[in-house]
Amino acid sequence: MMIQSKSLKLVAVVAALLAAAGAQASNSDLLTPLTGNTTAPSNWRFEPGQVFNGVAGALDGVARLSFSNSGGNWACSGSLLAGGQYVLTAAHCADDFTKMTVDFGWNKGSATVSRSVAVSDAYVNPHWNGALDSGADIAILKLDQAVTGIKGYNLSTTNDVGKDFLMAGYGTSSRAGSDTDPNWNDGAYGHYGYNTFDVDSKTYNEISNNVTNWGYDPDFYAPGTTYMSDYDDGSAAHNTLGRMAGASGNGWSSGTGLGANEALIAGGDSGGGDFVWNGSEWLLSGVHSWGWQGSDSCSYFNLSGCDSSVSNSSSFGDLSGSTATYSHVGWISSVTAVPEPETYAMMLSGLAMVGALARRRRQATAAA
Repeated sequence: MMIQSKSLKLVAVVAALLAAAGAQASNSDLLTPLTGNTTAPSNWRFEPGQVFNGVAGALDGVARLSFSNSGGNWACSGSLLAGGQYVLTAAHCADDFTKMTVDFGWNKGSATVSRSVAVSDAYVNPHWNGALDSGADIAILKLDQAVTGIKGYNLSTTNDVGKDFLMAGYGTSSRAGSDTDPNWNDGAYGHYGYNTFDVDSKTYNEISNNVTNWGYDPDFYAPGTTYMSDYDDGSAAHNTLGRMAGASGNGWSSGTGLGANEALIAGGDSGGGDFVWNGSEWLLSGVHSWGWQGSDSCSYFNLSGCDSSVSNSSSFGDLSGSTATYSHVGWISSVTAVPEPETYAMMLSGLAMVGALARRRRQATAAA
């Protein structure tokens, strides 16, 4: 698939965990969120109708976004919301485009369903200012026509730190131990994997500041919650968040991973979904936002050997962040909520009653 990925290289800065190096809130920058897997990418493809936890087509609602602006052509991912009219994605995928196509069921290089999005139908979180780790990297796209035949996702309304999740996207892919960056060699398919939400960024930064002294401002994280995960291979060395926790007082927990199921997002997966299982359905819990190489992050804790490959932006030991949906349920509902016909009838009836009362009051005043 000959399309540029949105690339997001991240570095730590004072008063914030992460910021894009030289990046603004515009897509014209080479924004890259960092999907790599433990084995060949072909083992991690998802296809229309595929079953996860007994749910057929569990990932059919994962969207492939292709769009353009003055900077070129770009790729991101997203998730269809219940009702079929809206797609949830990252703010940095929706804040600057002139044309956008949203594909579902992308398999062998073609889509089952395609829709478009008008520029005026992109709703970027009002707190988005280009700061990827603030919890505001989230946006809603209204499709030109609702999607039917594909089940959209309900949102998780709880803080899911500590839970395992299923991730999916249409980004680049590679093996976790490879020395080469993820690429588009398997770009005719979407890919999935699993990981664990280890800690939220606010907690991570507040506690880590005791060691790193990079500055901590609680107001920076007021817009929402960001979940953090690391790419484990079962070893203590590459349990990056676990090692950081130990170095800063064990203020959070991080295990050594999910074995062969472990994965991490890569370029083009921005805006894709993290899904938690509630016993009966997959709930959309997080929106892919950023990635951070283990070698860079560990240096602030005077730790070494965290990253299995500094040449691979999605290798064992690297980190990723996802914007939590539960912290934006109110805003999402305010954009997507459409009153049912019965509700309209009640509203009109209410207005009629108000009108009748007003007339009575005027008549009573005149009689007096």
